[in-house]
Amino acid sequence: MPAPALRKENKLRVLKCLFEHGPMSRAELSSLTGLSASTLSYIVRELLNEGFIDVAETEPSRGRPSQLLRIDASRWSVIGIKVGREEVRGVLFDAAMRPVRKSSIRIFSHMRNNEGYASAVLGIVKELKSERLLGVGICSSGIVSGGEIVVSHLMNVRRLDIKKLLETSLDIGNVVLMNDVDALAYFLSNHEKNDFLAVSYGTGIGASFWNNGHAKHFEIGHAIVASEGKCYCGQTGCLEYHSSEYAVIKSYLGKDIDFEDFAMNEEEKYRSIVEEIRAKARSNFKSMEIHYIEPFRRLSLVLGNLIMVLKPSSVVFLGEGIVNDDMVRLLKRCVEEKFNAEFIGDVDFQLAHANWEEGVALATVRKFLPKVLSSSIW
Repeated sequence: MPAPALRKENKLRVLKCLFEHGPMSRAELSSLTGLSASTLSYIVRELLNEGFIDVAETEPSRGRPSQLLRIDASRWSVIGIKVGREEVRGVLFDAAMRPVRKSSIRIFSHMRNNEGYASAVLGIVKELKSERLLGVGICSSGIVSGGEIVVSHLMNVRRLDIKKLLETSLDIGNVVLMNDVDALAYFLSNHEKNDFLAVSYGTGIGASFWNNGHAKHFEIGHAIVASEGKCYCGQTGCLEYHSSEYAVIKSYLGKDIDFEDFAMNEEEKYRSIVEEIRAKARSNFKSMEIHYIEPFRRLSLVLGNLIMVLKPSSVVFLGEGIVNDDMVRLLKRCVEEKFNAEFIGDVDFQLAHANWEEGVALATVRKFLPKVLSSSIW
């Protein structure tokens, strides 16, 4: 490999390491990158001179101050955006992944279409756009592929090409678009060192498998688990019909509710009852378990099958509908009742919290970080 190419590769290795792990000493950096002390010294000197990194001195208990190398927070910025049924919100992060500015646009019923969401996304990006913008990361519910939201029944969106929208309207070419559960997986990847299955539970259900540095989305909310129950997507027997908070609410109220009406008008008509159920489950899950047991048994069928196929080290539950560890324990018990231990192994079940905007922004930096070494903009 020619010397300039090798030097660039080593510089990128150092930048990635500092971005992923935060400030560290030269010795720690040498150990994590595998670069010799002499090579690292040369690379660090170049990165310092070019303004990609700087030095922070820490106060030791005794002796000379120690130096920690870190990314220069002003070197680039990145935008992370969450597109949802009720709101589009975004955060501008600096190179140290610290929030700089936030912006949000409320989505009302007349805006739930391609034009409404396109306008909201453009409005957020215009509000947050800054100098040295490395890229824009956007996560959305629904089926996402090839730079566009293929379909989101909840948002009434079909074939919304987000990447083309930002390229033609704002001349932004570095765009990442992913499903919102994948964004949660990217956020968790900074904390979970092994592979894991991330499951988002609430008024909808989604999953993403993190393995070898990549997230793989699974549209489990519309997996068929029964022969009855008309879903808002048009199918019959979807998991979301039988296992989401919609099913819990029906049990809690003791009456049937039209699923399409619930999906389209959850915020306006059903939000108070959703919050009431979550509050009761949070304070005393035992008293509410009767309303969750059947939905969770259905959910456990899909979870158990995914565990058998994917063999994750852990299953991590997120979302507004998972309010405490008791719910996670119930889900684990339901899976273990259905599946033999030798098929699913000793997989760990845990509750976690994650941030969509930060997750998709992390994914954007990881994808486009090599460009900071090949452009004078940064």
